[in-house]
Amino acid sequence: MACLAVAVPACAGSSDPLEGSPHDDIPTCEPGFATPHGFRQTEVFEDPYVDHVGIRLGFTSDDGRELHFFAGIPGEFGEGLPVAGSVEAAGGIEGSLQGSATTWVLTWRAPGPCGIRAVLGSGFAKSAFLDTLERAGIVPAR
Repeated sequence: MACLAVAVPACAGSSDPLEGSPHDDIPTCEPGFATPHGFRQTEVFEDPYVDHVGIRLGFTSDDGRELHFFAGIPGEFGEGLPVAGSVEAAGGIEGSLQGSATTWVLTWRAPGPCGIRAVLGSGFAKSAFLDTLERAGIVPAR
């Protein structure tokens, strides 16, 4: 859980979580996935930059697991966690998986200002974290 605090500020969610945003003149990053089954959205955060608005979405499950999704927000995600391999993210982009025990982070870089992406999970075994990302459409079916 301490790793989540390293992630820097960010959050957003729902079908159009940022509709009516005060930043309508610049593009807002889109999550590009569905809320994972068994989770509910707990937070939406916008982080404005010169050329885009980054977002952070927070989700929690009834059993206390947490997910935090970042798009377009630079930061040191997973700093201090061991590298656990690479995982294909949506769009066929290779991502870096870091973590151990119940804390996992997947980071990847797509083109454009919203291309910095990360998902942080707390309360998951590695396989459950990847299964949850798969069901949400963040990683392709394995």
